[in-house]
Amino acid sequence: MTNRSYLLKYVDRHVRTVWVKDWTVEFLKGLDGQSTKPEIEQYCQTKLQEFSDICKAKAEERAKEDRQTFNEHSWKQSSTSNMSGIRKAIAAWSEDKTLDDSNSYPQQTKNGIVTQHLALLYMKYEFVHNQPNTEAKQAKKDEQRRNLESINCVDEYQAKIDVLLQSTDHKELVAGLIAATGRRPSEIYKTAEFKQVGQFEVMFTGQLKTRGEVREGYPTYTLVESAKVIDALARLRRMPEIKAIKNLTLAEIDSGKNNKMNAAIKEHFTPLINPPHGEAELSAKNLRASYAAIAIYLFCPWTTSTNLFIKERLGHTSDATATAYEDYQITDQQGRPLTRGAWVQRLTENMDKPMHAEIVNMQMRVSAATRAVIDDQEFLPFGDRVNRLEELVRLARIGKEFEEGKLVKEVVTVVEKIVEVVQVPVTTSETSTEEIEVKTSTKQSKKDPSEMTNEELFGSHAPNSGEEKIRRAVQAIKTYNERQYSIKEMWMINTSTLKELTNCRTAVVEKYLKSDEGRLQVTDYNLEKQMGYQHNRGRGKISSVVKLG
Repeated sequence: MTNRSYLLKYVDRHVRTVWVKDWTVEFLKGLDGQSTKPEIEQYCQTKLQEFSDICKAKAEERAKEDRQTFNEHSWKQSSTSNMSGIRKAIAAWSEDKTLDDSNSYPQQTKNGIVTQHLALLYMKYEFVHNQPNTEAKQAKKDEQRRNLESINCVDEYQAKIDVLLQSTDHKELVAGLIAATGRRPSEIYKTAEFKQVGQFEVMFTGQLKTRGEVREGYPTYTLVESAKVIDALARLRRMPEIKAIKNLTLAEIDSGKNNKMNAAIKEHFTPLINPPHGEAELSAKNLRASYAAIAIYLFCPWTTSTNLFIKERLGHTSDATATAYEDYQITDQQGRPLTRGAWVQRLTENMDKPMHAEIVNMQMRVSAATRAVIDDQEFLPFGDRVNRLEELVRLARIGKEFEEGKLVKEVVTVVEKIVEVVQVPVTTSETSTEEIEVKTSTKQSKKDPSEMTNEELFGSHAPNSGEEKIRRAVQAIKTYNERQYSIKEMWMINTSTLKELTNCRTAVVEKYLKSDEGRLQVTDYNLEKQMGYQHNRGRGKISSVVKLG
């Protein structure tokens, strides 16, 4: 039987959605056992129908959850998009197979005739499958091109980016980086790396959607000083919320992050620009389009085609793809178009160096073992050694405080002091309920929040009482988690669960989570348990199983 991990190497690179990955692995596993043309044809036709049925069922389920009318075209668009990745996985898999007359066919390509596995002949949708969607999208695109939206506030737009790049909120920081660079959200969250090459120019690596090509780095412009962009990306990648998504797939990142990120985009950019013609509200895709228009206005020489300029700077492989971002034009206050290349002369100015720029000649001698730790990007997920060294320093500082007793990390089995009562319904196979009580016997003092009972603490508004409430909530959740039999039954500790248990303001909770204690007690704990952002989804309220106060 074909090993799953062996098949995943063909699937992971081309398929993003988790359930489609699993389906594709099983498909390839079954395809491996088909040896003749009739067998392959019958197998593929059956699996294609199965895949269509699953896509349709999932679209109906989403419509029901969102209380919307099911749209017949929605699942066809989704199935067509996913089938593209499946076909790429099949092509990659077939490269390691022996192809002969029984399992292959000749196909004419621009490079001549190539031999393809028969599965690629059958695992595809005909044009009519998604024709209405394709025609509707083209009609919408044409209408937008006839009604370009104006951007008449480039200075204010750049000023807004400067403000967002200084934010301590990861959603705002991501919005600012997308606006400044034109990158996709998943690239900013996980794959993008920038190296400064000019005052407003960086070398970008980590592009997604490369149509199966291995894409090398290429230069792209930034709408504000490149040093600010590099510093902002380095700060983003150090944030606990971003470190926690390291092991998530790109599809999981999109589903877990895009809604809140788009909310930040709407909040900060709606006063400055309109969504493209025919669209209701702004999203990350619109910031890529506005980036294209502003970059053309600032940096595109008169002698260069605007289409070629944006194709190269956004990393597109075709002119047709580049036209997808022709939604805006730069105008004056009266709506008259402005000429392009306004800042071309500025590209020769001296540039500020980013604070986090890599230092090439570090005068530091280290052992081979230490160098191996510094270069381990799995352990320290940063693009250069300076950032990895700074992360090591942060971890060392936490370790020192732990050693000195200023921070305490414990495996929670019973809470002796922090939680007065934790009521935990434990559901067995007979659906019975058991209540667990953990009581305190320490002396209470109304002066010091750490000495108060839960009843006293949760009725108090004394200084530092909020932080103490959060500490107790953290320990209460850990206590509950340690009594569960599987990760699925545990609760991830995050802003929502802590607010629900403590009634503390968001700012108070997030301040704790961003502190060294919060990173140790919460972020590291969640990472250790391998709980991602979607872990608590659909589970109701944590207060139904954990009680405080």
